[in-house]
Amino acid sequence: MGTAVPRSPVSLSVEPILRGSHAHLATGRPIVIDYLASRRCSVVIGDLTADFEEIPPAAGYVEVGSVEEVRVFAESRLLAVLADTQSCLRLSGPPFARHLALDLDPPERWIEFLEGPGVLPGRRRFKWRRRRT
Repeated sequence: MGTAVPRSPVSLSVEPILRGSHAHLATGRPIVIDYLASRRCSVVIGDLTADFEEIPPAAGYVEVGSVEEVRVFAESRLLAVLADTQSCLRLSGPPFARHLALDLDPPERWIEFLEGPGVLPGRRRFKWRRRRT
């Protein structure tokens, strides 16, 4: 598999094809693991993201360690998901638009996260309202 992050409950590995070039691709930038989520028709949908960022993120992100001397930060709400799964960084996308992706094993944990409370901060659950007559 890959290299685990030391002294962290998060086990993060790197795809074999990415191992040798990982630090070169980073060029001193940290990896930030984050997510996008939105509610559509009363269902929360979302995507897990990983990308090299120019500066380390501020509040709301936690450093989970480093992989091959590249610092890794994760959105704080993702810590339980990352700790409960085996995570693997890989290259994804077509050859002309390669980007980092993060695979989770088991992937069902991601669905559980999206169904949990606090995924969409600042928004309340959808409630049916009755008209007053």
